[in-house]
Amino acid sequence: MVDIECAACGTDEHLRGNRLDDDTIELTCERCGATWVRDPRPSCPKCGGHELEAAPKVIVEKSRGSQMSIQGIQREFLCRVCDDELIRARRDGYLPDRLPGSQ
Repeated sequence: MVDIECAACGTDEHLRGNRLDDDTIELTCERCGATWVRDPRPSCPKCGGHELEAAPKVIVEKSRGSQMSIQGIQREFLCRVCDDELIRARRDGYLPDRLPGSQ
């Protein structure tokens, strides 16, 4: 969930949104009257692009000695431009060879 608040008065309770034709959202603060446009699509933190792909991220922990156990899988958005190699590796059933701190 994304926290959205008015940049002018700081409220997060008195906001109204209208979806525009380009899939952005025009927000209006009913407390102070400020308006701004928000793009709800996730963007790449490196290049700012919107060419993202949801890729599985395996959450592993050591269970005994050096044995790794899968604790869960979460979805992570990766950039098709900046993270192409990682996306391809995860499509091939990516699991890390070692955990940080293992020998």
